[in-house]
Amino acid sequence: MISGLKTTTLVLEKQKADLPPRLLALREMIRDSEYIDTAVQRIAQVISKKLIENPEDDPLFTE
Repeated sequence: MISGLKTTTLVLEKQKADLPPRLLALREMIRDSEYIDTAVQRIAQVISKKLIENPEDDPLFTE
């Protein structure tokens, strides 16, 4: 245990210029609450459709 000593953590962040354009675009998209709401709704629709079409694949519907 280190007592009485101050410790410092150094975090290096990549500059925006170093990041791929696709990653920058995704970062912007996830900051948009409307985009997130739409994405969650779409995921729920896909899962619901899958459960309705193939309930035997879901452990909730098996004995």
